[in-house]
Amino acid sequence: MSSAQAQAVYNRTSFQEPDEAQETFARQYDLSRPDRAMSSYQRIMHQHTKQQFEMAHASSRRRSPKPNPGMAKLTPESSHSSIDSTSS
Repeated sequence: MSSAQAQAVYNRTSFQEPDEAQETFARQYDLSRPDRAMSSYQRIMHQHTKQQFEMAHASSRRRSPKPNPGMAKLTPESSHSSIDSTSS
């Protein structure tokens, strides 16, 4: 968000919510089927979180020459299990 946009949203007299995020969400997901929209959004956020975790893990590995045996690994199997558990 640019400074000008921030000023438009947070002016001194009142607060106005930005509509852009809500409009984008409504265009990407079928709001008439909230269960399907939520499931799809959950799956996307899970993949995003997994990617962020893997990038952080790879970065910490580059900084640390020896592996930490106490650190849990994110395996494809454990990731799929967590996705499956959200659909029940």
